[in-house]
Amino acid sequence: MLLRQGRALARALPAVPCVPLPAVPCVPLPAVPCVRRRCHRPCPPRDLAVPNAAWSDVMRRHYGHLLRAASAEGWTRLPSFRVPTAPCDSAVPAEVPGLAGDSDRDGDTRLFPRAIEGDGDGFEFAMFLNVPKGRLRCLCQPGPFLEGHPGLTHGGAIATLIDTSLGTLALAVAGRVVTANLSIDYVAPVPLRSVLLLEASLERREGRKLFLGCDLRDAEGDTLHARATGLFIQQDTPKEPARGGDSGR
Repeated sequence: MLLRQGRALARALPAVPCVPLPAVPCVPLPAVPCVRRRCHRPCPPRDLAVPNAAWSDVMRRHYGHLLRAASAEGWTRLPSFRVPTAPCDSAVPAEVPGLAGDSDRDGDTRLFPRAIEGDGDGFEFAMFLNVPKGRLRCLCQPGPFLEGHPGLTHGGAIATLIDTSLGTLALAVAGRVVTANLSIDYVAPVPLRSVLLLEASLERREGRKLFLGCDLRDAEGDTLHARATGLFIQQDTPKEPARGGDSGR
C-alpha cells in the first residue's frame, strides 16, 4: 500500500530538469619537499642542530651557554646528520663508535627524529656529548606538531626525545645498540615551544647491557618534567658478507 502511494506521489511531482554541473578547472598541487632519506633527487646535507628562525631567544641563549661550556670542558656538539662528506662531520671524533660516519655512507642518517621538515614545527634540538664522562645533554624546543592536550607536548613526543637521547649516548659508548627497556615517570606537563634541557648519563655497564638514566627539566632547571631510565643491549658487529660461491659457513 505504501509503495503504491509513493509511486503515485512521484508521478504527481513536476519533473526537475537536469542541470549540468560547471566544469572545475584542474589546479596542479604545489610541489612537496622531499622528506625521504633516500629519494629520487640529491638532498644536500643540512645540519639541523643549529639555530634557525624558529628558535626562541631562550633557546638561543642556552645554546650559546652550552656551546661555550662544551668548548671549555671538552664536550662535542653533535650535528643532526652523519654524512662523511659533510664539513660538520669533522666535529664528531673518529674514535666515537657509531657516530663518525662508519655506516650508511650513501644517505642522510640523522641522530634525531626530524620527520617534520618545517623549522619550529617539531623537534628543535642541540646535543652535546662527553664520551669519557658517559654523559649527554640535549637542549630541545618542542613545536606545535607535537601537541597532545591543547598547548601541551604529547607524552609520546617526550618519550621519543628521551629514547633518542639515551640511545645516542649508548651508541657513542658501545657502538651498535638497541633499546630493551624504557621507563618514564611523567612529573609535570611540558608546554609547547618551551625550552627543555635533558641531562643523560651512563649509570653502569654489565657486559653487553648498558643502564642509563636522565632528567628532563626546563632550561633554567627549576621544573622537573620527566625522569627516565633505559636499558640498552650492545649488538654484535655485522659479519662481512660471504665471498665467492661458498655458503659463508
